[in-house]
Amino acid sequence: MGLFFTTRDLPRPTALRFALDGAGHTYEDGQVGLEPTSLTITERRVAVIGLNGSGKSTLLGLLDGSLAATRGTVTIQGVHDADGTSADEETLDTASKRDRKRIDQLIGRVRREEIPNAFYRAATIGDAVDEALKKHKVPQSERQARIGNLFAHFSLADVARRRADELDSEKRHLLAITAALSFDPSAIVADEPSKGLDEIGTRHVAEALFGYDKQVVFATHDTAMITRPEYAIDRALVLDEGSIAFDGAPAQAVEFYERLIRDKAAALRA
Repeated sequence: MGLFFTTRDLPRPTALRFALDGAGHTYEDGQVGLEPTSLTITERRVAVIGLNGSGKSTLLGLLDGSLAATRGTVTIQGVHDADGTSADEETLDTASKRDRKRIDQLIGRVRREEIPNAFYRAATIGDAVDEALKKHKVPQSERQARIGNLFAHFSLADVARRRADELDSEKRHLLAITAALSFDPSAIVADEPSKGLDEIGTRHVAEALFGYDKQVVFATHDTAMITRPEYAIDRALVLDEGSIAFDGAPAQAVEFYERLIRDKAAALRA
C-alpha cells in the first residue's frame, strides 16, 4: 500500500489531478454517454457546458468515480501545490474497488439540490450534517466548528435548527454543497449546482461555491456564470454529442457554444 493511503501521515491534497485516458461510457441501452476521451484537469475552476444530452453528466460521473468507464481508464492523483506539479506518487483508479474509499474521501459530489435521504429524517439540518461527520470519524469538537464555519459561509446559520424539508430551493442547493464539503474533500464535482434557481438565487449559490477555497469542476447551462471575472473560472469544456468540441478559455468557450447552438438551429430549419 502506497503512502497515498496513509492519510494520517500525509496532509490532505489541496487539489486533484483528474486524467482520462481514452475513457468513455456507453449505457446498457446502447446510448453513448461519452466517446473515448483523453483529458487532464488540474485547474481550480473548470466549467463544463453543452446542450442536454451532450455528455456533461457522464463526464462528471467518470471524473468523480460514480460512473465506471466502459472504455479506457480514469485516474486521480492528489496535488499539493497551486500549479499542479507536485502530485502524489500513488495513482487512484476509479475502476478499482481498493481505491474506492480513498476516492470517496477526496471528492465531494453535488447533484443539483439533491441532499442525502438521511438529511430528511434528521430533526434539523445541523443534526444531519453532524451525523454525516460522525460517519467520517470527525471528533465532536471539530464537528461543531466545521458545521459553524460552513453554515456561516453558505448562509445556513439562520436555518440550522430547521428540518431539510422546510428549506426553500435556494437553501437546499446551498445545503447540498455544504453536505459535499462537510468532510473536507480536496475537490468538488458539481452537476448543475444552481439548476432551477432564478438569477438572484443562482448568484447567491455561485458566490458561495466559488468563494470557498476548493477546486471545483462543474457543469452548468448558465454561460454568464462562466465568464464573470469574480468567479475566476480557469477553463471551460464544451461538449457536443458525447465529445469535447472545445477546450479553452471561458469567454471563447461561450462564443463557441453560442455559435454551435445557432448552427444547430439553422440546420433544423433547413
